[in-house]
Amino acid sequence: MKVLWFEVTPPAKYLGQGWVIGGWQDSLERIVRQIPEIELSIAFEVTGIQPAPQTINDVKYYPIALQYTKKEKKQSEISWNIHAEKLLPELKKIVEEVKPDLIHVFGTEWPFGLIAETITIPTVIHIQGSIAPYNNAMFPPGYNLWDILGTIGWTHLSRIKKRYKEYKLDKSRLEIEMRAWKAVAHYMGRTHWDEALSEIMHPNRKYYHVEEALRTEFTTTEKKWEIPSRDSIQLISTGCSNFWKGPDMLLKTAKILTDLGIDFEWYVAGMMPKDVKHTVEKKVGVRFAQCNVRFTGFLQPEKLSELLVNSTMYVHTAYVENSPNSICEAQCLGVPIVSTNVGGIASLVKHGEQGLLVPANDPWQMAYAIIKISKNKDLMIQFSNNSRECARKRHDDHSIKEQILKTYYSIVK
Repeated sequence: MKVLWFEVTPPAKYLGQGWVIGGWQDSLERIVRQIPEIELSIAFEVTGIQPAPQTINDVKYYPIALQYTKKEKKQSEISWNIHAEKLLPELKKIVEEVKPDLIHVFGTEWPFGLIAETITIPTVIHIQGSIAPYNNAMFPPGYNLWDILGTIGWTHLSRIKKRYKEYKLDKSRLEIEMRAWKAVAHYMGRTHWDEALSEIMHPNRKYYHVEEALRTEFTTTEKKWEIPSRDSIQLISTGCSNFWKGPDMLLKTAKILTDLGIDFEWYVAGMMPKDVKHTVEKKVGVRFAQCNVRFTGFLQPEKLSELLVNSTMYVHTAYVENSPNSICEAQCLGVPIVSTNVGGIASLVKHGEQGLLVPANDPWQMAYAIIKISKNKDLMIQFSNNSRECARKRHDDHSIKEQILKTYYSIVK
């Protein structure tokens, strides 16, 4: 069976370097490579001059480098329409060359799904997130665009224009996504959230359950969380890079713990844009550093897993989600979980059995959950063992291989 993927980011195998951009897509590629009856081709966007296709270990890679005029570049800063118009002809060329039996698109949020408007080849979208609910949670309660612009300061007009263009661009993606939802009738997902959302967006669509592939540094490692020997609490979160991820919830929770005199440190892996960071600090009235929050920057899997197993628990503060890899990876290592109960997280973490779930925008409940778990060693062990056992089964390569193969054949038939 010939299968053509349209990926959001360049595959790690193609890049030939250690740094992985799309970890779960690369992990699924690792699994599909093991299926002899699948002939895989992967198309994705790159910047610069158009490179030639490459074949690496029997997988054909098709990089796409779109070229824009000055006018088109300016238009594409505030609208996705130019990008979609440029991309679709390139996608059709690749489809004509590969002649796939099935097209597998990653994500509804990009224009790749629009290929289904002009072809009859079966197409399935692997749901990641969705712009519609994300735009609905674009800002936390009490925040808006003017808070960001005010933080930047009106003397920095170029930065204000850039931020406003980004805001307009985010809003314009919704139209593209809605077209993709309408055009594609087959969807892969793994949570109640994406199952429900896909039915609302495309009534009577076909839905297939395929669990998420994860990096082997988390699924097969011998590293395992154990109760820390220190008295202080060490928290870890990842990916607070935008307002969706609840950076305000993180800081408000940290402030409550600080005001209570709790001895803790809170590590945040990844980068938080300065505008977001400063806006949240201005609104909450305290700096992250004053509340024992430390930003580590991006971490390679080995360093991240080491930080996870040495933490007291993993904390997730998002306002909207589907199935965050960060929670799944922490579970595979047996790290106790505290998370907001949003999106598909309830499909990953059973409240009271594998961790504690709290309402979004309720830092008092989150602070209480953190303190409760940290004081109860038996509860920590229960959450750790239950999470690790469940996650190891859920993200098992062999199981996912069977699920993806069954899905492909079902769609093609």
